[in-house]
This record gives sequence, structure tokens and C-alpha cells, in this order.
Amino acid sequence: MLKKYYYKKVWGRIGFIVNLSQMIEYNLANILALNEILSAFDEVDSMTVIEYNDLVDKANKWYESLIRSELGKVKNFIKERKVFTKDFLDEIEYIRVKRNYFVHHLFKDDLFSKEFQSNPKHFIPRLQELISRMVLVNDNLCNIFERMKKEVRLIY
Repeated sequence: MLKKYYYKKVWGRIGFIVNLSQMIEYNLANILALNEILSAFDEVDSMTVIEYNDLVDKANKWYESLIRSELGKVKNFIKERKVFTKDFLDEIEYIRVKRNYFVHHLFKDDLFSKEFQSNPKHFIPRLQELISRMVLVNDNLCNIFERMKKEVRLIY
């Protein structure tokens, strides 16, 4: 009976990791799209309403393509654009690797190892550590996104 309790704890945490991953992907896509708008204003002092609307349309299309991408692809876009630090990219990579293990490999690997089946409680600290790191990254992304939205409002 106690194992069943820990199974549910692990399953719930894995579900929350998937949710956090989607929030991180969403926030990264928003930040990258806003960065396109802000970067354009680095090149010119002003623009017409038509130019601005075209820029926003371009950023929205870019956002739409990014939001359908998984964390690894979004990370590659970030790397190409040099928007974030290497430390941040390393943290995103850590999260991506750990998330992929828990979402795609834990149960498949357990068919042979039986580690999860015999001791589900063993995985809870590792899951909780990943969740803590993901929450911190997502909170930071939310703060960055809010600052960027204010900056866009000030510019135009």
C-alpha cells in the first residue's frame, strides 16, 4: 500500500515537470519574440506604425514556430541569438536532459532494472530537485518577460 502512495507521488511530479517544461518553453518563445522587436529598435531611432506592425507580425510568426518546438530546439535558437549567458544555457541543457530521462526513459528502463517498481520513493528527491531548478528558471524567465514588455511599451 505504501508503494502505491509513492508511485502516485512520482507520477504527479513527472506530470508537474512536463507542465513546467511547457511553461519554460512558452516563456522562452515570448522572450525571443520580444527580443526581435527590441533588437530592431537598437538599429533605428524610430519607425512608422506600418513598420512596427510588420515587425510585430514577424515576431508573432516567429513565436508561433517556436512555441511548437521542444526545449532542445528552443535552446538552440537562444544559443544562435546569444540572448542568454552560457550558464543559463547550461542550466536549460541540464533541465532538458533530466526532464527527458524522467519523461521518456524512466519507465522504459525500469522494465529491465525494476528500480522504480521496487523503490519508487528513491526517485522523489531527484524529481524534487529538478522541479526546484525548473521553478527557479521559470520564475526568472517570467521576470525577464515582464521587464521586456515594459520596455516595449516605453519604446512604442
